[in-house]
Amino acid sequence: MKQGKHHLIIPFSGLKKGMHQFSFDIDATFFEQFENTIIESAEVHIDIEFLKKENMLQVDFVFSGIADGFCDRCTDPIEITINGEAQLIVKFGEEEFEETDEVKIIPHGEFELDISKEVYDYVHLLLPNKIAHEEKRLCNKEVIEKLDELSVEKQNIDTEQTDPRWAALLNLKDKN
Repeated sequence: MKQGKHHLIIPFSGLKKGMHQFSFDIDATFFEQFENTIIESAEVHIDIEFLKKENMLQVDFVFSGIADGFCDRCTDPIEITINGEAQLIVKFGEEEFEETDEVKIIPHGEFELDISKEVYDYVHLLLPNKIAHEEKRLCNKEVIEKLDELSVEKQNIDTEQTDPRWAALLNLKDKN
């Protein structure tokens, strides 16, 4: 992360054992601190149920909000809905075994929990694999027409260079 961090910190040392509630709101300034982020603008609300136990912490996240991105099909701006849940288990001790996405180890005597990196990761995991308008008709018409035109030209070139043994298979593909 870059300097000037926008931390999401839960100060747990003074909390009694049991369930506690927290909430955070993050926006573009949160994502700016991370290099190579694909989220440039967002407004995400995070509700957290924080269970403090004797030897561990359980953090349950509920995410809701929106992020701005670009359609993978037409490159026009698009609003992406962010909704989901995640869970993090925090254990105290030395890093003798490798941490996972669901388990974080912090040293004994730690008094606060920085969940910034985990929230960043979880929000990115909630993004769809393909960011596109729900229907092709909502995309930029000029871009779609050009893509269709180039696609037809490419298909014609491919058909001309296709080994005749594969032509029958291409005909089957075109029918489906």
